[in-house]
Amino acid sequence: MKKFVILFIVLLYGICAFPQQKDYTAIKFKSKLRNYTKVLPKTKEFGIDKELFVELVDILTVDIFSENKKVDLSNKLWLAVSNPQKFDFVYKDYSLKTIKNWGVKIKFEDPNFEPNPYLAKWTVTEDEFIYSHWAITQILTYEGLMAYSEKAKVAQKAINELLVLEKLKFYQAKPDEYAYDYLHRNNDLLRKRGLVVLIYNYHFDYIVCKIEDKDKVIELLSRLKLEFIEP
Repeated sequence: MKKFVILFIVLLYGICAFPQQKDYTAIKFKSKLRNYTKVLPKTKEFGIDKELFVELVDILTVDIFSENKKVDLSNKLWLAVSNPQKFDFVYKDYSLKTIKNWGVKIKFEDPNFEPNPYLAKWTVTEDEFIYSHWAITQILTYEGLMAYSEKAKVAQKAINELLVLEKLKFYQAKPDEYAYDYLHRNNDLLRKRGLVVLIYNYHFDYIVCKIEDKDKVIELLSRLKLEFIEP
């Protein structure tokens, strides 16, 4: 009896410790593409390497991720950008989970059942930077390290979805305020904690990092042709 109880506890711990993969057996995968490209992104030619993502993840996680989780995330980012086909295969469940509307019925639209979303996006874009921007955004947003909003009212909620900031309190959004101005006001509060929000110039994606790391983050992202600035 005692051995049975011990075995039960071990099995229960295993179930809790590792997230269960979704059962896709009842889902009919369907791609809108007739064929996927067999060409890999030219990352090396454009100076994009794995070390870029190792440095970026280390800075953006601001000490809230373990070293193992940092390594795992940087590996995923690098594989997604450099080899989307392999990424979709190796991290199938993770790949689908990062696509916000995957398998979800949206009004006037058919559900997205694309079995290889990253490879499909690369096939359609065939542009290293457009594709890498998209891939990085999906993964960092899923991991709680990037947020998006045009209106300040939405930004007020989205800013708390960033893991680094989830326990902090921010200003109320003004009725006629946009995200850029709202984040600019809240940067005054964040400076007191040694943090700063950076926003993708002319877009509405934003991230947070330590003030001392701001220039490095901007430099790393510029290598991906992503222009982030302080609002």
